[in-house]
Amino acid sequence: MSSRADLSDLESFIAIARAGGFRKAAALRGVSGSALSHAIRGLEARLGVRLFHRTSRSISLTAAGEMLLSELEPHFLGIQSAIDLLDGFRNGPSGRVRITTLRDAAHLLIGPRVPSFRRLYPDIELEIVVDDRFVDMVSEGFDAGIRYGGTVPDGMIASRLTSDLEWVMVGSPAYLDERGRPREPMDLMGHECIRIRTGTDRLYKWELGDGDRTIEVDVPGTMILGDSELSIRMVTEGCGLFYCLKSRVAAELASGTLEIVLPEWSSKGPGFHAYYVSHRQVPSALRTFLDHLKGSMPELG
Repeated sequence: MSSRADLSDLESFIAIARAGGFRKAAALRGVSGSALSHAIRGLEARLGVRLFHRTSRSISLTAAGEMLLSELEPHFLGIQSAIDLLDGFRNGPSGRVRITTLRDAAHLLIGPRVPSFRRLYPDIELEIVVDDRFVDMVSEGFDAGIRYGGTVPDGMIASRLTSDLEWVMVGSPAYLDERGRPREPMDLMGHECIRIRTGTDRLYKWELGDGDRTIEVDVPGTMILGDSELSIRMVTEGCGLFYCLKSRVAAELASGTLEIVLPEWSSKGPGFHAYYVSHRQVPSALRTFLDHLKGSMPELG
């Protein structure tokens, strides 16, 4: 089996197996689901074995499909690695990089560094999907993700991109003049707090202090927002207190539209980390992008 069509069908087979379905794989490969389904039926007919169990709601690999995937994938990864080596004969790296990232990382890290990346590496196609939810990186076709250190999914390789980050509580002077300034963490229970959900969909408890002097406070509040920009706007409008990265409100703190609450209870947390599948060799385009983000290990906290 050596025809170009067969190789393309085998690559489609790997994509479907990793995506967990025809629809996701088709979207990632830029073809229709029916075209992909037709290609796999043709491949199964030529091989003389069924590769997928199909139902109206899901697909799964047969024993033959599992064996074929385990044998094929390392070879296709080897092909990609060989292609990556051609970068040494080009003016620079090329290829496609698809990243899933937190909003805070998009705002503080990626946004400031992408313009210079584009100027240096115009042949690299870059797709950034901003989503605070945890996603199945492999099944949704991402090359890497960016999250806070300590929240990287199990089984992934993590690579630090920034130094540690500082978390603070902030409020507008008008709100604090009216409601009073907290003097200790438990005073937060008498305030309106703008709450957030984590990527795992649970309400986040504010983590205050460092080292032995660390507590979690399940703050009250009637407003739950899923976007930092909206939350910062609401806190500047006097809607309550907000817990966020100090870097996200640097301009508001400098102008006096916001002030830090309980500054002695600010907290340091792990910086942004990239993560990717451990068994894959890192493509040169992805490695170039991550190295550019690291730069001189930017200070964001």
